[in-house]
Amino acid sequence: MKEILALAIIVSTICFTGCKRSEEAPETISDMVIGTTYNPQAKFKDSATYVFSREDPEKEGLPPEVITIVKRVRQLLQDELRTKKYNISKDNEPYYLVDYHIMAAQGLQIIAARVETYDQEWLGIVGIPDEFIKGSLVIDVIEAKTLKPVWRGICNANVASVGVSEKEKDKRVKYAVQQMLNTFPPN
Repeated sequence: MKEILALAIIVSTICFTGCKRSEEAPETISDMVIGTTYNPQAKFKDSATYVFSREDPEKEGLPPEVITIVKRVRQLLQDELRTKKYNISKDNEPYYLVDYHIMAAQGLQIIAARVETYDQEWLGIVGIPDEFIKGSLVIDVIEAKTLKPVWRGICNANVASVGVSEKEKDKRVKYAVQQMLNTFPPN
């Protein structure tokens, strides 16, 4: 009887923990901090339609490398919203507008060392770009009829910038979007 009970506990533990959609963070992302907020008076539906409030990235006049990043975020955001039964409006009467903002800045390490030149001690300085970029992704969900914001997610993280494959970049954006949308809709 104890063996059957132990087996039942193991099977149920595997089922409940193994069925979660949450993945481990990719190795090329660190120090991730996510925050979300929402309007408690908003009525969130179990399924709804939306449109992106921004134009197609290729029509925004962005540099090619930025277009690639924006398209990646947009597609993975669309994919994740679809899993929540939120689909792009086909009749141009969406319930929500979805907006997103991507910000990134590469850090710089300053290395200083004392050097002696012409019998004079100087402080030699060299600037080396970080191998990580500090990045932020903000997702806003806005009620289309009232234009009032109803939900916001913010993700800040350090992301590797050297030697990262396109597949790995997809994986980390997908991870960030999934983690942010864990609380959407907040019902």
